[in-house]
Amino acid sequence: MIHLHPRPATQRGNVQKCLRRVHAWFGLAIAAMLLLFAVTGFLLNHRAVMKIPALDRKEVTQILPLEAGPADPQALATALAPALGIEAAALKPRIEPPRAVSWGNGEVRQPERWTLRADTPSETVQVEYWLGSGQAEVKRTKPNLWLYLARLHMSIGTGPTWILLSDAAALGLAFLGLSGFWLWGRLHGSRRKLTLLASAGLVLTGTLAWLAG
Repeated sequence: MIHLHPRPATQRGNVQKCLRRVHAWFGLAIAAMLLLFAVTGFLLNHRAVMKIPALDRKEVTQILPLEAGPADPQALATALAPALGIEAAALKPRIEPPRAVSWGNGEVRQPERWTLRADTPSETVQVEYWLGSGQAEVKRTKPNLWLYLARLHMSIGTGPTWILLSDAAALGLAFLGLSGFWLWGRLHGSRRKLTLLASAGLVLTGTLAWLAG
């Protein structure tokens, strides 16, 4: 009796099988992030042309009195942080020096202006203070759900953990593209077809980018 033994899998076949599994599981792992980027990217690209009302925000302005004139922007942040409910270190300062501005038929001297700003995905807090004034103006901007997701897309006010996760998703997308090309070439076509397909994609992308500029 003749016994037929299956041929051992070649090394190339093992690599291809392993890559297919990694491609599938990696795609599943970052699917939620890619879906988030896809939806928010569409909203950001077409918000002006299509007049999409989804990206909306609510702005509230309030005036906070100051007991004493702060010595510097850091002192102002420390004084207002408890009332704002955020940490003083989160408020990033910007100083605009005094300058002359036109007023009526003459000019007036505009005092130095301090601006403090803190961003998180769910809120933006901006403080405006004119040197020598006894009060500060606070603007709090709260985005709706869609704008909140868009701010996540742009990593506005996010911490290093989210940025690291976003970078991992971007690298994962690049891996999926490269491995997808390789698998397509191994399973459905020749190297020549794969090269032509990749070259056509690069030329099309470059042309569209050039036309957009």
